Amino acid sequence: MDKDTEKEGLVSWLENTGGFFSRHALLWLEILVCIFLYICNRYAYQRDRALVETLKRELVDLEYQSLGITSDVSAKSKRSYIEKVVKRGNTGLSADGESPFILPK
Repeated sequence: MDKDTEKEGLVSWLENTGGFFSRHALLWLEILVCIFLYICNRYAYQRDRALVETLKRELVDLEYQSLGITSDVSAKSKRSYIEKVVKRGNTGLSADGESPFILPK
């Protein structure tokens, strides 16, 4: 065999396939584009899922904070707490002995 007719590497392999790759170049391009889009969308999906998990954790934390604040407000607005503050402090207020409304008999 002559060195001139003997080609090595990728070029000779492509030429020996009978033009298969050149005839189906658009198919190969479409496959590569689909693979690229799949990889990009997968990373975007993973990023979005991580964001959703972070937001869920923040929501749970805020719910617990809200429950704590609500319990503090309800405890401080109870009549017994208010009467205790009035008796203890120098507010100048006094507890009223009458009920705020009259019940019909």
